Amino acid sequence: MDRSPVVSSLTTMNLRHRRVFVRADLNVPLHGNNLLDDYRLQKILPTINAIQKQRGYIILATHLGRPRPGDTEPSTKHLIPWFEHQGYHVIFETDLSRAAERSHDITTSSTILLLENMRLFAGEQSGDTTFAQQLRACADIYVNDAFGVLHRHDTSVTLLAQLFEPHKRTIGLLVEQELAALNRLLSNPPQPFMLILGGGKIADKIPLIEHMLKQINTLFLCPAPVFTFLKALGKPVGKSLVDEQQLEQCLTILRKAQDHNVTVIVPCDYLVAHRTYTGTLTYASAEHFPHEGIGISIGAQTLYHITPYIQHAGTIFYNGAMGMLERPDTLHGMKQVLELMTQTQALTVLGGGSSAAVAQRYGMVNGFDHVSTGGGAMLAYLSGSKLPGLEALGINK
Repeated sequence: MDRSPVVSSLTTMNLRHRRVFVRADLNVPLHGNNLLDDYRLQKILPTINAIQKQRGYIILATHLGRPRPGDTEPSTKHLIPWFEHQGYHVIFETDLSRAAERSHDITTSSTILLLENMRLFAGEQSGDTTFAQQLRACADIYVNDAFGVLHRHDTSVTLLAQLFEPHKRTIGLLVEQELAALNRLLSNPPQPFMLILGGGKIADKIPLIEHMLKQINTLFLCPAPVFTFLKALGKPVGKSLVDEQQLEQCLTILRKAQDHNVTVIVPCDYLVAHRTYTGTLTYASAEHFPHEGIGISIGAQTLYHITPYIQHAGTIFYNGAMGMLERPDTLHGMKQVLELMTQTQALTVLGGGSSAAVAQRYGMVNGFDHVSTGGGAMLAYLSGSKLPGLEALGINK
C-alpha cells in the first residue's frame, strides 16, 4: 500500500512577474454572507505566500457550494473581506474575458485577482474545452492546491491543467502536505492501528474499509455508518440512517474483518433524537433502541469502552463527524473522542470537512498530527483510487 512522495515544484519555479492560476478549495461554510469557518482559507495561505514571495501574480479560483443552474449565489465575493483582513488587495471578477485582460494589469504580488465561483459557470462541470481555454488565458502558470476536489473531473481541475506545459504546472503546498500525511497511513504506520468512522453515507466509506482491513487492528463504527451494519445483523436501529443497498456488503466486510483478526467495535449506547433530527435528545442502550429514535452520537458507556483502545493505539485515523454542527448539544460525544486522541502519543489524522469543523470549533486542530481539508478526495486516495486532478498534472497516483 506504499505510495511514493509527491512534491510541489512551486518553490523552484520562476514565478517572477508571472500570472499564477491557483485552483483552491475554499468551499467554506457560509450563513448568508457570513463566514462560519475559515480553516480551508488558512490552509491555502502558505501557497499564496510562497507565490507572493517570488513576486508572482495570483489569479485565485475556487468552487463554493453546489449552486443550481442560473443561480448567482454563493458568490466568492463573500471571501473578499477575509483576504483583505490578511493584508491582500483583492480584485473581484465575474467575467472571464475581463479577467484575462485584468490579469495583465496586476503590478504587485500583494494583489489577488479573485474569480467568481467556478460552479456558477456552466462549463466547470460539463467538461467544456472553451471554458478551459478562457481560464487558460488568465495565467502563465497553473497550481492545483484544491485537495478536496482532486477526485473530481471539474474543468478547472483536469482540462485546464492539461493546457499548461508540464514545467508550468504543479501541485501546491497544501496538496503536498495532504498527500504526505495520508501516505504515512499507508506506509507502515505505527501499530496498533485504529480506524474510527462516523459521518453519513456508508457507501462512500466501504471502499476505504475494504482497502485498509489489512492495515488496521481495530475498526470502531460510529453513527451513522454503524446502523447499516447493525441492520444487516438484524439489530434494532429505530429510524436511524441506513443504506439498504449496502446491507450485504456490510456483512461481507464483517466476515473479512474476522478473517484479518480486526476487532470491530459498535456502540453499546447512543445519543438519540426522537422522531426527527431536531427532536428531543435522550440516551438509550443498544439493546433498547427506541422504535422512533434516530441515532446521533455515542453515550458514556461506549466512550468508557473505547478509551483503552484509543490510549494504546499507535495510529488513529478518524473520518466523519458524529452529531450535527447546527446542534452543538449533539457534539459532546465526538468532542470527547477527539480530546482522547489529542492526549495520546499516537499518529493522529482527522479527515472530512465536518470533522475538521468540529475540531476547529473546539480549538483542537493543533492537537492532531494532520487535519485534512478534504473528505471525498481523502477517502478515494486511501481507498487506492487514482485522482483525476493528479493525473491531469502527470502524477499517476
